[in-house]
Amino acid sequence: MKIIAISNQKGGCGKTTTATCLSAAFAQRGKTTLLIDLDPQAHASVGLGLLKVDPSRSVFSLFSNESDKLKRVNELIISLESNLHLIPSHILLSTIEHDLKEREDGLFLLAKSLEHLNLRYDYIVLDCPPNLGFITFNALRASDDIIIPVEASAFSIMGVGKLVSMVELIKLKLHHAPHVKGLITMYDEYADYSKKMSRKIQYVFKEKLLKTIIFYDTTVREAQERSESIYRYNPKCRTAHNYLSLADEVIAVDKEESTKSIYHEMREALRGAYGNVFSREKTFKFKAPEAKQVYVVGDFNNWQIDESSKLTKSNSGEWKRTFYLLPGKYRYKFVADGLWFWDPGNPEKKANQFGDFDSIFKV
Repeated sequence: MKIIAISNQKGGCGKTTTATCLSAAFAQRGKTTLLIDLDPQAHASVGLGLLKVDPSRSVFSLFSNESDKLKRVNELIISLESNLHLIPSHILLSTIEHDLKEREDGLFLLAKSLEHLNLRYDYIVLDCPPNLGFITFNALRASDDIIIPVEASAFSIMGVGKLVSMVELIKLKLHHAPHVKGLITMYDEYADYSKKMSRKIQYVFKEKLLKTIIFYDTTVREAQERSESIYRYNPKCRTAHNYLSLADEVIAVDKEESTKSIYHEMREALRGAYGNVFSREKTFKFKAPEAKQVYVVGDFNNWQIDESSKLTKSNSGEWKRTFYLLPGKYRYKFVADGLWFWDPGNPEKKANQFGDFDSIFKV
């Protein structure tokens, strides 16, 4: 099961359109899909035909302060069409932000709720509100991937930085690192301005930009006005084909990542069984006499901050730890008292998706 958050704090960039159309496209490709409408405006719900929703049967229930609501997540699911289900939103969701701020588990409610799902989905798509509040934080914390729809305009690009900063904060504080991917939307192929902005978007996201481009098409607005999915209203229109291409791209990437995951597991097994034969010794050193805790995280330990990645401090104030790693090229960083640093003793660095650098070494 893959959980994908569709998020951008700027409105009008195609966020809800992407959430609804991508969910419907997954369903068209035979993937069981659950769309969760997390926007109090409920545009995704209305756009797919739910004009009136009981708040107790909406996503509002997942965030309310009643303990039994978590166990009832399955009761909120509405079947829309073959392979496509929805948990609708309600305007009352806009009143929940303050309550989430006061709760100790206010950042984890959505993730905890999804653990109670009895139904298994290939994809769960989260339509986030156009802000960076607690509901959005919940969505980012629960997600595996984040797709940021970016309209070919300057203001849309400006909103990306703050969202990526929030993802970095989640990675730092909650040890959860969803993959960020950009998506160009509402692209006008006849406008020079769109071409100019698309080049800037490509510069911002680099290899994290999805190859599919969503072209401007009024047909999707007509479908939303009729409260129908694009594949019910006009499955032959350009938007329908664009989102099928996007679904195909996401599915292909997931298959590739799954293959890499299996390979990683095999490497881990080999490391445990034959570490002395195949692995090489690598010692990390970091000078920080005043630091209370120092970790080294990277590709070799899935960027996990825990006891297995903690360094030991010597009397000289230098922190050290030795790993046995299989041959390969790895990115890494040091984390000292919650702050991230590249290795000052290693000149080899490479830019990362957060606008910073990771240190690089080869075994």
